[in-house]
Amino acid sequence: MCVKVYAVLKDTFFQTPGIVVRAAKQGMKTIMMRNFCNCLLVWVFAGLSTLAQAATVNGLYTAEMLVPEQHAQPSDAQLQAGLKTVLIKVSGRSAVVNKPAVVNALQQPAALLSQFSYQATQTPVAAGDGREVLGQRLLLEFDPVMVDQLLNKSAMKAIGHARPVILVWLAQQRGAAGRDFVPQESPIYAELRQQADLRGLPMSVPLLDLDDQNAVDVSDLWGFFREPVLQASARYQPDGVLIGRLVQGGSGAWQTEWLLLKDGQARSFSPSGSLSEQISQVMNETADFALASLGASSFNYVETGLQLEVANIVEIEDYLQLLDYLRQLPPVDAVRVSGVDADRVLFRVEIQGGIQALEQAVRLNPRMTSMSRLQNGAEAVYSYRWQQQ
Repeated sequence: MCVKVYAVLKDTFFQTPGIVVRAAKQGMKTIMMRNFCNCLLVWVFAGLSTLAQAATVNGLYTAEMLVPEQHAQPSDAQLQAGLKTVLIKVSGRSAVVNKPAVVNALQQPAALLSQFSYQATQTPVAAGDGREVLGQRLLLEFDPVMVDQLLNKSAMKAIGHARPVILVWLAQQRGAAGRDFVPQESPIYAELRQQADLRGLPMSVPLLDLDDQNAVDVSDLWGFFREPVLQASARYQPDGVLIGRLVQGGSGAWQTEWLLLKDGQARSFSPSGSLSEQISQVMNETADFALASLGASSFNYVETGLQLEVANIVEIEDYLQLLDYLRQLPPVDAVRVSGVDADRVLFRVEIQGGIQALEQAVRLNPRMTSMSRLQNGAEAVYSYRWQQQ
């Protein structure tokens, strides 16, 4: 029974974004005591809550760099570089460093520094006298309140920790060799990810398994054919797709072309310089475009539909029966679970005709009893009690 229920729950829930779980201690204890399957329901919701945070970026107010040695205080140049990195990550815009208030603040970057530390590494770096030494990782943490205030003075705002995810597909041709996918373990992907991290932009990479290779061909990437690439990308549910076409000539120099697809728009990039410089240019332009549409605080999934709270859901069978019941009501177009609280389940329900149509359908098939109408901020929550059989 539990295996069957888990399969149903997996198919039902793992397509649902933005689920939030709240379980009071007493409610959780009651559910866990009833049977293992009820505990499984809570576990599935908890897993979804974690998945919903996949695009959350931490460390926005922290910068790090490799330096040859430790000092009692970081240098002004190190602090300036670190503060620039933080301001760009927090605001999502590379142009922030040109704002007059920011230019002035960069003259005294220590005023915004909260703390710093060093960590030993095994990575060699060049010292000032030309020697090669094992580098120290310098971690700089800047004061979030002061950074946000500086952005406000510059008529800019922090865009929050939740960011869109960009999926990156790469195809390459080296010399006379044929065209092929760039493998996940390639240093090119590693450098792209490093640059994306500097911008606070979440980046994902395709698995390039049989499913991917059956869905999209190297020639599709090479030709920037949007439809097959977007179809192959759908399994990863990204917010945007970046396609790169990389050619390495006989001299070892790279020439690259890129196409970014996001929100029905397309941007093409033809960077210049070394491969590292080209990657930096592309990720900066990608981040500027991908983050430009974000509001003052977050990149949120906006839920639609009426909110229904149904109480007296104490067994897995109750939940499955309720879900089938709601889906079979004539005016209901779609049902999504958005929360669990003890024996209550909160749904978002898309309904033709609004609450009146729902109430009429419930009266004709009375498995739910209307209890009250609550307010969740500006939204109404329609409360019902499930009638068990």
